[in-house]
Amino acid sequence: MESEGVVCRHVRVTPEEGLHLRPLQMLVRKALTFSSTITLTFDGRRADVKSAFDLMLLAAPTGAILSLETSGSDAAAAADAISELFETGFSISGSEVR
Repeated sequence: MESEGVVCRHVRVTPEEGLHLRPLQMLVRKALTFSSTITLTFDGRRADVKSAFDLMLLAAPTGAILSLETSGSDAAAAADAISELFETGFSISGSEVR
């Protein structure tokens, strides 16, 4: 069996409301574009980033540091994309509907 890549990082929740509906939707949409397994861990709770329900159960407030782990053939690209959402504060371009 061929070994898969694993990438681990830490990300900070920056939206004032924590991980509320819009950031959760953005995370799930982005995660679904990758074949890798993507998980976030906070305060002993682990969430599949492809599941909005799992992410809601994290209950991560503003300022929380989450552990991001990706594993699979596109793990590095998945980690980059998810990290970027956190780094940009889940901002969306002016052309998207709010």
